[in-house]
Amino acid sequence: MKKINLGICGAGSILDAYSPALKKNSDRCCVKAVSVDSVKTYKDRIYEKLGRDVEIYEGWEKMMARTDIDAVIINLPHDLHMPATVAAANAGKHVLCEKVMARNIQECSSMIEACKKNKVSLIIGHDRRYFPEWKELKKIIDSGKLGRILFYKLEHNQNVIFPKDSWVYKSERLGGGAIMSCLTHQIDALRWFEGEMDSLACMSVTEPERMEGECIGAIIAKMKSGALATLSINWYTTSNRTRNGLWYELIHVCGTDGEAYFMSDKGTYYKIHDESDKALFEYALPETKTEFIKIEPKLNAASHTVLITEWLKYLNGEESDICTPGTDCIHTVEAAQAAYISRDTCKFVKLPLDIGRLQ
Repeated sequence: MKKINLGICGAGSILDAYSPALKKNSDRCCVKAVSVDSVKTYKDRIYEKLGRDVEIYEGWEKMMARTDIDAVIINLPHDLHMPATVAAANAGKHVLCEKVMARNIQECSSMIEACKKNKVSLIIGHDRRYFPEWKELKKIIDSGKLGRILFYKLEHNQNVIFPKDSWVYKSERLGGGAIMSCLTHQIDALRWFEGEMDSLACMSVTEPERMEGECIGAIIAKMKSGALATLSINWYTTSNRTRNGLWYELIHVCGTDGEAYFMSDKGTYYKIHDESDKALFEYALPETKTEFIKIEPKLNAASHTVLITEWLKYLNGEESDICTPGTDCIHTVEAAQAAYISRDTCKFVKLPLDIGRLQ
């Protein structure tokens, strides 16, 4: 097993998720360098999270030029994902880019092309696909026990307010608002569970004191499989931050033979329907006899830890479970972009998008 030498672009809040994952994989990797826009601002934070042996660069150019760095993790604002990925690819370095892949499919395509041209890999940090609880939900869906899937409900709830000098406040830098920023978790999960969307419609709410883009968004989608799905994000609720409050994330899937769900801080459950469930379609009959069964994941690990472990195994040519290549995750961005087109035109939008018309 070769130890992979890493460079990291950016030291913002997402480093809080990556640093423990990297420490737990210290036998597989070594963080050699970090690039930031201000060494003075981030130096103490980087030393605290990654140790004092890390070299810090102001700007990524010199870091990318280092021949001893094998791969780069890009933890930058969305508008910098494409240029940083292209720079890393041109320097012959493999890339792990934090979600969302980029602001639109045009930028995603440039990233894919640069990595293909330079024969390096491009993996996107959609960490939820590596979260043990969500993986268990996918296993139930894929098993066929739920029958033909009819409906999905996916929700994301937070209370988010950004200062006006934050890059996340700026719609141009973010690539939109809450839909592009975090409902892409749910969009990506839906695609992972059920396949691609056939068409969608979207509406949203914007509150300028919170951010330039939308803070609330809702999508209704018809899947190519025939299933229906609703996806929503609300950044105007205290959700799980208060006693007896709402969930942070929820996924509910309903099939002809059963149903399953994941709820934050509660876990993953499933239920197979029996005759008592079918009898409930009639009035005044007893409650169903079947109960939801909790699934306990065999692995208890943070999603970013699983992601980093599998990525390092993948880079080393070992057997790995990598399921978020750039060639797949571009379609998550595509669905979010389609949602904005639907919202702005007040029309249903068919997928895939016509790239020629967008240029």
